[in-house]
Amino acid sequence: MASPVPAAPSPRETRVGLIFLALAVAFNVWGESVGWQSKNLPGMEFRQAQTALSAYFIQQDGNFPIAYPTPVLGKPWSVPMEFPLYQWTVVAVSDTTGLGITKSGRLVSIVCLYLTLPALFVLLGQWGVPPGRRWPVLVLVLTCPLYIFYGRAVLIETMALMFAVWYWAGFAAVMATRRIGWLIVANLAGIAAGLGKVTTLLVYLVPMAIDAVGRLWAARRDGRWVRELAWIAAAVVLPLAVAAWWVSYSDAIKARNPMADFLLSGNLRDFNLGSWAAHVSPALWAMRWHLIRDELTWLPLLVPWFAVAFLPGRARLRRVVIALITFAVPITAFPILYGYHDYYYLANTVALWLGIGLLATSCLEHPRWRAAGWALMAVMLAGQAARYVIHDYPNQHPVSFGGSGLTEAVRAFTRPGDVVVIAGEDWNSMISFYSRRRSLMLRENAETDLTKVDAALRELEGERIGAFVVTGDWRARKEIIWRLGERGLAVQPWLHWHDSWIFLREDRRRDFLRQRPTMVYDKVVLAEPAALAPGKLGAGWHPWSEMTEDKRALFVTFTPAPVRYYNTFEPVLEDFEGQKQFGAHPWTRLVFHLPKGTHRAHFAVAFNSGAYHVPAGQDPTDGVEIVLNRLEAGGTRIPLYSRIVNPTANPAERGVVPIDPAFTLPQDGEVELVFGPGPRNQDTRDWIYLRGPLRFD
Repeated sequence: MASPVPAAPSPRETRVGLIFLALAVAFNVWGESVGWQSKNLPGMEFRQAQTALSAYFIQQDGNFPIAYPTPVLGKPWSVPMEFPLYQWTVVAVSDTTGLGITKSGRLVSIVCLYLTLPALFVLLGQWGVPPGRRWPVLVLVLTCPLYIFYGRAVLIETMALMFAVWYWAGFAAVMATRRIGWLIVANLAGIAAGLGKVTTLLVYLVPMAIDAVGRLWAARRDGRWVRELAWIAAAVVLPLAVAAWWVSYSDAIKARNPMADFLLSGNLRDFNLGSWAAHVSPALWAMRWHLIRDELTWLPLLVPWFAVAFLPGRARLRRVVIALITFAVPITAFPILYGYHDYYYLANTVALWLGIGLLATSCLEHPRWRAAGWALMAVMLAGQAARYVIHDYPNQHPVSFGGSGLTEAVRAFTRPGDVVVIAGEDWNSMISFYSRRRSLMLRENAETDLTKVDAALRELEGERIGAFVVTGDWRARKEIIWRLGERGLAVQPWLHWHDSWIFLREDRRRDFLRQRPTMVYDKVVLAEPAALAPGKLGAGWHPWSEMTEDKRALFVTFTPAPVRYYNTFEPVLEDFEGQKQFGAHPWTRLVFHLPKGTHRAHFAVAFNSGAYHVPAGQDPTDGVEIVLNRLEAGGTRIPLYSRIVNPTANPAERGVVPIDPAFTLPQDGEVELVFGPGPRNQDTRDWIYLRGPLRFD
């Protein structure tokens, strides 16, 4: 027996529903505007930066190629993931309105979210929900904290969602009406969804497949299944074929880049679909639960709807179940994507609200439950709004100029056409986007494959490498540093930001020294004072007889002058409070020739205060070992004196520390004054200076 057709909503009920919808729209518009002036990209910033970087260089290059630029893995600059319809639209909006890429990207995303709502309206109509009772689904989507926070992200997600939901709605209309117009809508939306984001298309193929199987099963006995299958194929084959073509085409582009092999679809299969271990991993299930609990909504708001499902909601329970299956399947099918990336839930959370909204509609259709339905929807609207204000608003409202002191420094000390080589950041596009520079990013596994590094550097022939940015231990990258040194970069870092180091071009040394006094970039400091001396004394031994006059001037405070000198870093002589100070960062070796007899060395050392006053989480100096050796024939070293000066452990050694060892030479010969690393055998922040004159008497 067919269920009775619910009465149409009264004018009063329609007006109240419109009030709910107006409140939801107003709250959503306010939420999307929070932090609008900020130039940073809260929420999976690395992924937003990648999309924004592509749009920026499409605009800079002045063309709209299918193989669009994502210049983070070197040449060729294109490593296409999604079809660039979103990026093209962002650039067109930016060119038309004068808005920057970030604001244009936000605007396009918001408009796409809003254009998803008419598709839901059409779909609900195909399911027999009268227009006056379709508002609960729209209200739930508009007040969902996830859609407010990420609805304006510079990501393709809401555009892919818009096309995928329109594809679902178009498919439902095709199967209900058999109209060619709806078939065209379904195919266009399906093609756009498949090109934009295949994983989002797959989400909405789930309810379409359920619908198709149900129709074929119902038509199996009277021969109508052939006609049903023909319409299904007409709505599905072309979008799937175009999606498959795009995957193949984009793979061919990526294969040209020696650093992009990890992005080939075959290599991403386990990451996208998940291995068996990933599907059953308790840790990944816990991560997915964490995202559902914390990012989608305030979960206690959903509890009352379970009761509704078995009471007034039974009339629409089949559609509710299909919607909830649509929400659940991708979470299960893509364990890694939905375990690590909260923005992936933009694709399927609409289905959750579709199911809950249908339950709310069922309440409104039953006079006995109507008051409960109104109350539950009021609680949902208020609860979701409160969840956004408490959980997401604090992350979204601060206004930032975008980037960091690091990216400001990279932008300041490189030219617009320069390439920046980056290590220790995987392929995070943030440095490239905020500094507005193309980059060659060396992922961890690629870093150690010098054959691959050499291939990527060969691709850059003809390009000017403007900087090398390293996060982590830069000394562990000596092979790469030497290769970049051959291309004009300094072999020691000049700037330091948190745990990142910046190497700049040697031909920028004079400009850098001129700009240094006025250099103000947040938390950017000089990396190694010894690296900034005018001219170059490369690492190694330097005999006095081979030094030019400008190099000998560095040792003007020494009596006698050294006969030879060894350095790891460039030497520097600076003025400090009226005195000269010579940088003796390890390793430094000074060899002097002295007559036989008793001698005493007179000198003093002092550390740069930055060596022991360091930001939280960074290592201070562990001291410098000062050694005086007598050199014998054959290179044998006889220790005469040794001392470790450690201002970190000994506050008394944070000022000027005088040192005057006495020793005796049995005959004319050489002594060697050595400055080496401390007990941990590392020279991190060993910024020690010979303060004032050094003499032997």
